[in-house]
Amino acid sequence: MAAQLNKLAYITGSSKGIGLALSNLLLTEGYEVIGLSRSNVIEHDNFHFRKLDLGHLSDVHRFKFEKSADQVLLVNNAGIVGDINPVGSTDNQQIESVMNVNTIAPQILCNKFIERFKNEKGSFHIINISSGAGKKAIDAWATYCASKAAIDLFSETVAEELEWREHHNIKIHACAPGVVDTAMQVQIRASSEDSFKLVEHFKDLKTNNELASAHSVAQKLNVLIKNPEKFPETIISVRDF
Repeated sequence: MAAQLNKLAYITGSSKGIGLALSNLLLTEGYEVIGLSRSNVIEHDNFHFRKLDLGHLSDVHRFKFEKSADQVLLVNNAGIVGDINPVGSTDNQQIESVMNVNTIAPQILCNKFIERFKNEKGSFHIINISSGAGKKAIDAWATYCASKAAIDLFSETVAEELEWREHHNIKIHACAPGVVDTAMQVQIRASSEDSFKLVEHFKDLKTNNELASAHSVAQKLNVLIKNPEKFPETIISVRDF
């Protein structure tokens, strides 16, 4: 009988939403999970909390991927929508925060991950949680849209680099989860129509039960985690599953 593979997952934003649901799911799948977040709600023998605020880039620079395994997964899940206002009326500090959390910190973590594992044997996989907002303009979300468009193209470029350098045991995907019932949606629905012209649409999604649950998204992500080779395109959506 073949030896059971050791499986390790690093997940940002593990304290709520998709990150929490995916952490709990992978724990049931036999993973050791290292949660990278500002706070923690998980208590499990195979879960280890590392406090990390992605908005503080100095902390991200200091972070190290110390543990390894036969299979290692990085999920850059944490994200913020920021100030929901049109450009010209938005908070400048919020612009910086959104880009730090959604774009710069994940790129640094990807860079550290590949540097750490590129010469190791095993299977390594990066999943950057993207958004449909990275593919179209949405009123009052200019910075959020830009941050997700950036992570899409970054992921696609990294995939090409890995292919060119024949690091075939490292995979990367940018996956849009759809519209999910999370705290971000609560913030969006609290916007005024003066600042965000689509606010009624997002309220209707909640009223009509059209939001996906974090658990259902985690289950779909697990399909990608188990079968990365079945998804040859780097930029994908859970709607493709």
